[in-house]
Amino acid sequence: MNKLIGLILVFILFHISFAGNTGKIFGTVTDKTTGEPLPGVNVFLRGTSLGAASDLAGEFFLLNISPDTYILECAYIGYNTIVLEQVQVQTDQTTIINVEMQETTMELGEEIVVIADRPLVQKDLTSSQTVTTAEEIMAMPVETYVGIMLTQAGITQGADGAIHIRGGRANETAYLVDGISVSNPYNTNGGPTNVATNAIQEMTVVSGAFNAEYGNAMSGVVNFTTKDGSRNFNTFLSAYTGDYLSNNNDIFHNINTFDPLANKNLEGTFSGPLSFIPGQDHSFFLSARYHESEGYYYGIREHLPGDSANFETKVEYIQYKDDDDKLITVPVYSDDWYIELEGDNAIVPMNPREDLNLLGKLKFQLGSNLTLRLQSLYDRANWKTYVHDFKYNPEGAYNFKDWSIANSMQLTHALSQSTFYELRLGYNQGEFRQ
Repeated sequence: MNKLIGLILVFILFHISFAGNTGKIFGTVTDKTTGEPLPGVNVFLRGTSLGAASDLAGEFFLLNISPDTYILECAYIGYNTIVLEQVQVQTDQTTIINVEMQETTMELGEEIVVIADRPLVQKDLTSSQTVTTAEEIMAMPVETYVGIMLTQAGITQGADGAIHIRGGRANETAYLVDGISVSNPYNTNGGPTNVATNAIQEMTVVSGAFNAEYGNAMSGVVNFTTKDGSRNFNTFLSAYTGDYLSNNNDIFHNINTFDPLANKNLEGTFSGPLSFIPGQDHSFFLSARYHESEGYYYGIREHLPGDSANFETKVEYIQYKDDDDKLITVPVYSDDWYIELEGDNAIVPMNPREDLNLLGKLKFQLGSNLTLRLQSLYDRANWKTYVHDFKYNPEGAYNFKDWSIANSMQLTHALSQSTFYELRLGYNQGEFRQ
């Protein structure tokens, strides 16, 4: 029995750790004049504990790098120091950096700053993949990750709001947060836990020919990498409000009335170091987003769900004799119809929605080669969908409610420069009712 439990645990741990959410840097350091490789060059990422030295062929690599934009520094005795800015690292991809160093003729302490170029073609990319970084998300006029996905080729949204990748079913797409699934297993991959755009460091959408590391998906894979805390305290706050407005009042009732508070959105982040804990590089990241919308469909509250109606017709029969003394029976109909109108004729939103999304993340640097991340993601939504049959009885339409929480732990241990392992555990819980 104990062996069986152990095998099950091993299978679960390996299964949930397949999808990676870190990247790699590989490069070569050469002499700019002779083109000869330079061994022993110190290469490291500023602001991190990651570093390496080039080998006899001048090659170096850095593993297990969280997706972000970094500054790479190369230092070698007798040569000028090269600093490469805007080095972009992406999930499950290798960033290639080739550095040419020149024998120094500058004064001590001087360095050369180079801006790294992002290649137009990713040579090691074996699938159809689109990566959207935090900087790009910040510049996009979108409210949710759905808006980000809809800007990409091959992704559409149905009338029910479901996302389809390359024509596949909505529940054929796998959703991962930091490599751990957040989809609802009772509906294949349906109903994922949402992630606020301000908490996304990188969003990767794999829409075809994805590798075997991604399981339980047929149409595509969406992997969110959330932000880590910073070494300095940082805050971000955003708010907006507005309303839908049109002159097509004959189709959309009340759409020509403008209410500046009909659609409200408030979101913010707060991150910084955990300076009260001994050690270095302990940090936290908090994110919150609240959204409330009345929608653009409105009804009139003429009726209440408890109102009754009667559409029966009473029939009475009258008998008389004709001139031939024959008995004639004639039906006489009388209408006793009535419809209760107990409503107050108020204008009521028919497709309102309210969302709350919270994320908390802790990062502990337990050593130079050991990192622990703890994360909790909470999502709640209340909404209605427009049903034309209830246009004059809006309180009778269904009110849908759901909530979910995804807790995860990630332990990363670097055994050497070229070897590391990750242990990931996840616990998801949710509820849907109407």
